[in-house]
Amino acid sequence: MMDTLKLEAFVAVAEEESFGIAAARLRVAQSTVSSRIKELESFLGQRLFARTSRQVRLSPAGEAALPKARAALAALDGVRQAVDDVAGIRRGRVRLGLVAGADILELGEVLAAFAAEFPGVELVVTSASSSDLEQAVSAGTLDIAIVVRTGQTPLRWRELMRDPLTVVGLPPATASVPITDLRTRPLVVLDAGAGSRNALESAARRAGVHLEIAVQVSTPGMAWDLYSRGMGLLVVPRSLAPDGGSVVLDAEGTETSVRVGLISHPDVRTPATELLLERLAARMSPTTP
Repeated sequence: MMDTLKLEAFVAVAEEESFGIAAARLRVAQSTVSSRIKELESFLGQRLFARTSRQVRLSPAGEAALPKARAALAALDGVRQAVDDVAGIRRGRVRLGLVAGADILELGEVLAAFAAEFPGVELVVTSASSSDLEQAVSAGTLDIAIVVRTGQTPLRWRELMRDPLTVVGLPPATASVPITDLRTRPLVVLDAGAGSRNALESAARRAGVHLEIAVQVSTPGMAWDLYSRGMGLLVVPRSLAPDGGSVVLDAEGTETSVRVGLISHPDVRTPATELLLERLAARMSPTTP
């Protein structure tokens, strides 16, 4: 019988030119791949590979069969997707990226509820800097990412929140501070992977000032510890300064904010990806440095 598993084994061996590598790709034993190829050859009545001690290459029959096998597998995937779309059943995989240093309230709850409702969808979550996540979404290696945005992007963007940058360590009566007033003060900031550093330096460039970064760290806890030890003024988003602080104003007198949102590729959309996007946008209350 020429079933899908046999065709997948045939295509994998043909593309990898190795039974061992094909087995690793399919996550089965090499003996299983060999058995499926033998059964397929028996069904077709032709040898699909010319095997030697050093090389696995397609026979003339195999060369003729390979494009048809690929087309058949693609057609089967299309049938599954069409049925899934009509029936409302989501299968496959959704790859979600999370900006490093993020503390996203309810993210775990949203993902767990989604996985329980759609057990056929594999969720893969990774963490990186906002710029790396944007590159991954653009390249198609991630489906969705939660990032800090400081400029324009060609990707689909859905803003979730704006978190103003605040300076901790100024007199309590100082409700706001122009960014130009920070140029001579040592600052303790989070690193670029967290996003607030990028927002701060972007505002500084627009104002034409150079900031003195005394130290940059990857975690809010360490930033607070170094601030408490007199290393400099602490610059963090308001959400990380529960006791308040002075809001940083840019050159136009506008609050300098960290913009947190969801990005996805404008041309790569699956039912599972679109549904998870809606769930994240509807339920999340992010707090991201």
